Amino acid sequence: MKNALKFFLALAAMLLIMLAVRAWAFTIYQVTNSDLQPEVRKGDRMMVNRLGSAYQKGNIIVFGKDSSWIGRVEAVPGDTINFEEQNYRLPTECVYCGSTEQRYYLVDMGKMKTLVRHGDIVGTAFRIWPFNR
Repeated sequence: MKNALKFFLALAAMLLIMLAVRAWAFTIYQVTNSDLQPEVRKGDRMMVNRLGSAYQKGNIIVFGKDSSWIGRVEAVPGDTINFEEQNYRLPTECVYCGSTEQRYYLVDMGKMKTLVRHGDIVGTAFRIWPFNR
């Protein structure tokens, strides 16, 4: 009886640790719509690293309040981008408060590009399924 109790306590502790790691460190994301082919396609499963915060050009990221968007970082804070024949520099910090959470990244979503605030990025994504691509 004691062995069974120890087993269930160990199993419960392992499940709690697994859920904590999945909630705060890594999560699995299934791509619902992607124009980033051939790298990422609809139905691919991605592991999202929630711990990283230094995003670089070329990183594939998941962003949005409900983690519903995926895209590739095209420009990082400090880069100059061109929009409607005008050049704009992406700020490295908030002009008013100095916060670095207000940094913006230019993200290529395939058919369109958008500016994403650093605080809206869930994390960097890596494909885990299917293996053959």
